[in-house]
Amino acid sequence: AADLSPTARHDHPGRFLHTKYRLTTLAASQPGRLPRCREVSAAAALPPFWSLIERHGDELLAHARRMTDDQTAEDVLQDALLRALRAYPRLRHGDHLRAWLYRVTTTTALDLHRARRREVVTDEPPALPVEAEYDDGAFESLIAPLAKSAQDALRLRFVDDLDYDRIAVELGTSPEAARQRVSTAVRTLRERVTA
Repeated sequence: AADLSPTARHDHPGRFLHTKYRLTTLAASQPGRLPRCREVSAAAALPPFWSLIERHGDELLAHARRMTDDQTAEDVLQDALLRALRAYPRLRHGDHLRAWLYRVTTTTALDLHRARRREVVTDEPPALPVEAEYDDGAFESLIAPLAKSAQDALRLRFVDDLDYDRIAVELGTSPEAARQRVSTAVRTLRERVTA
């Protein structure tokens, strides 16, 4: 089975040869997985895809290097050849295949440039949003008219940010009773605010 997974990036200069071999092997050995290039080639007079890679691969790599840098050129070419391999069976004629491969490589390089342009690189990480300070007086004045047990339940829930199990432990009740106490206190506050 042909391997299309990326190898270690830019670790040796002959990586393109491995990419070329993998694509050639894929195009020739997996007719059930990819469109059948041989059948379409016979009907449209297209040469086998692997022969195009052998004939034009080096000049396409040079073209990709001109459009990108040396480190990403091989990745661009590999992506371009995969795109071309997928589209190859749908070609209607075999004219200008070299120019078509150049166009696919150019489009792939431009797509990479567009994707990089969307990335925003900054020297500093974005500033964390500053949380507003808690105003003890406003909350306390809001809950002051409530019963002491309702005030305690609201403080534990919204100031101390406890869950209902821990509120129940603090109040000495069951979790259901703690939930009910907070719910009743909130409902009472809403009625007072809207009245």
